[in-house]
Amino acid sequence: MDFFEAQDRAKRNTGKLVFLYLLAVVGIVFSVYLAVMILFYSQGMADEIWNPALLVIVSAIVCTVIITGTLFRIAQLRKGGSAVAEMLGGRKLEPATTNSAERQLMNVVEEMSIASGLPVPDIYILDNEENINAFAAGLTTQDAAVGVTRGALEQLNRDEIQGVIAHEFSHIFNGDMRLNIRLIGILNGILLIHVMGMVIIRSMFYSGGVRVKSNRDNNSGGKSKLVIMLFGLALIIIGYIGMLFGRMIQSAISRQREYLADAAAVQYTRNPDGLAGALKKISQSTDGAKIQDGHAMEMSHLFFANSFNSFLDSLYSTHPPIEKRIQAISPSLSASDKKSKKRIQRKFQQNHVSGSTSGHKPRAGLGGHAALTPEVIIAAIGTLDAGHVSNAGSLLSEIPETLKNAAHEPFAAEALIYALLLTANENKGNTFPEWISSDLEDGMAKQVRSLMTELEEGKRKWHLPLAELSFPALRKMSESQYKFFRRMVKKLTNEVENIFSFALEKLIERQLDTAFAKNKEPEIRHHHLKPMGEEISVLLSALSYISDENPESAWKSGLGPIQKVIPDNVRFLPKEECGFVMLEKAIDEFAASANPVKKYIASAMIHCVVSDKKITLEEKELLRAISESIDCPIPLDAMGANT
Repeated sequence: MDFFEAQDRAKRNTGKLVFLYLLAVVGIVFSVYLAVMILFYSQGMADEIWNPALLVIVSAIVCTVIITGTLFRIAQLRKGGSAVAEMLGGRKLEPATTNSAERQLMNVVEEMSIASGLPVPDIYILDNEENINAFAAGLTTQDAAVGVTRGALEQLNRDEIQGVIAHEFSHIFNGDMRLNIRLIGILNGILLIHVMGMVIIRSMFYSGGVRVKSNRDNNSGGKSKLVIMLFGLALIIIGYIGMLFGRMIQSAISRQREYLADAAAVQYTRNPDGLAGALKKISQSTDGAKIQDGHAMEMSHLFFANSFNSFLDSLYSTHPPIEKRIQAISPSLSASDKKSKKRIQRKFQQNHVSGSTSGHKPRAGLGGHAALTPEVIIAAIGTLDAGHVSNAGSLLSEIPETLKNAAHEPFAAEALIYALLLTANENKGNTFPEWISSDLEDGMAKQVRSLMTELEEGKRKWHLPLAELSFPALRKMSESQYKFFRRMVKKLTNEVENIFSFALEKLIERQLDTAFAKNKEPEIRHHHLKPMGEEISVLLSALSYISDENPESAWKSGLGPIQKVIPDNVRFLPKEECGFVMLEKAIDEFAASANPVKKYIASAMIHCVVSDKKITLEEKELLRAISESIDCPIPLDAMGANT
């Protein structure tokens, strides 16, 4: 299963979720109706159990309550992963932290992000949780957050932390996060009936409803209050039926995905001992991976391991048993147990997220690079392997600490973006324009100059990773600060106007503008390529001119994989007709396309770029920006190494 199929599978699971949700609603409606009829019958207000008019009224009220509860919770979580983390009591990790365990966690997350092509997610620490656990949450990759408990930070070593984070990144890749948010909303709506029962019981208790024998005149009123309390108790019981449905839904949606995420985590790290070690430590803990926060049950499906234990776990646990998960990934199986080893190997291969060549002998690719073929790059979209992670770690380790520290602090990160744009302005000799000194405060201008000196002494390939590392810090800006920052970036990109500035602008639009403007994801307007002839012409023509000394050869290579579905009006454009303005408009249209269309586009542009048997740094940066804009993350190392 490739990245696009995984995303579509997650969408199909939404249909399954809706069916189970409706089933739960129907069960709760009839349960409440039965409780109401018993209440009416006991008070002499009804002669028979079946009353269609009352069923309609009860259905309307119950559905309104459940749907309201669902929409309210989803609205609460509209911010994405950060809203989930904060609801669980999480503390956002400061990028400039000096705590060694927290810095180690941040390094692992950044390695995974740079290696995979995903935006660096916000990182949260659940300080009040002493057991080992973690989660990934969000509506999109742009608002994703990764959280770990204090217990995980203190008890796991680096390999184990890496295995856990790799597991969570698999959920991000496979489109599980949005489904999980919807599931939280659904559970809140279903359990609201239980809450209503609690409210009725408490209100009657505090109003004196339990005193039913005070005098003869009050006997009938006291009995009525007692009946109402019994109705409240019935709602509480029905609420537990809702919880049963909720656990069933969580189990149906979550269990198999945990096996898939475990298998993917082993693929990403090629270190099964790391993930198995984390699981083993959880199994040895008295409380397992239990989360103390009150939202543990409704969010159990988000976590790395069971965060909530109940009598239903044997039937409807959200996660497979820890022992089975360890057995499925542990390399320490008995050599004599051949049947078991073959079964586990077969299961791993079935669950293995395709796209990586790790674990196989490297094939001599284009330009001598083992992974630099169109097929391998396309297969690597939405995944990564141990080689990608290792190379990303090496890249980050060679970047000077002064530059990485600048990326982790909001004020310095702003200066870093300006410095990156100015040092990429090779045609103007990396000059410092006079207008910047007048627009910026003295401290900011001084910081920009200092960072420009650092960057000029470093490697050009550091630029884009440094920019992406800075985005979490830049998200901490106030709205007014961000508006000023965007005006400055726009002025600089207009002045510089090269591939790097275009790529950086697109990444900022995708990863920062959406965070501040709260823009919705683009609606899917295109389900096939036929109406997109002009956009395809602009994209492939632009890539052809930067890809090859023979642009027409690159153009033909790009058309190869889409030959059967190509629109009639596709044509090779003159250079002046496929500039940055036209390219930006084309990219926006591709972003509003369905996954099959995006898959064709990704294949076409990769074939176009590698037609000359190499990928330059500028080509890599442009591909990175386009792939991010259309939600098709390409791992950094899959496109080859640059100096």
